[in-house]
Amino acid sequence: MDTNENMKNVKDMMSFTTKNIIYIFIGISLLIYIYKILKKNKKDAEVKRNNEISIKMKLSREKQLQELDKEMMINKEKMKEQNIKKNEEKKKDADQAKPKLGSKDNSSFNHLNDYSNYYRPSLKNRYNNRKS
Repeated sequence: MDTNENMKNVKDMMSFTTKNIIYIFIGISLLIYIYKILKKNKKDAEVKRNNEISIKMKLSREKQLQELDKEMMINKEKMKEQNIKKNEEKKKDADQAKPKLGSKDNSSFNHLNDYSNYYRPSLKNRYNNRKS
């Protein structure tokens, strides 16, 4: 009887260990499967987040470009206005330089001008004048 009991115990031990091995294998495979699913979900979430960020970046770049375009248009208009003003001033100056009809020509009236530095004799001439 002891041998029969020992044989049953050995069979029970063998079946018990095979059951454990099967359960361990199933458990490990389930853990690997769950890990892969979680990893895939994490990658999908990251891709989705990156897409949202890229869309937001594109929108912000477009807004900045539109603002820059508006500023450029405003600056162009200002430059045009400044050029028009400069041209008008040049025309006014040119009109003032031309003598008007019926006005006296005062261009020869120069007795108030200072001609003290108009003629300066050369050093050689000044030296010769001192000697004599």
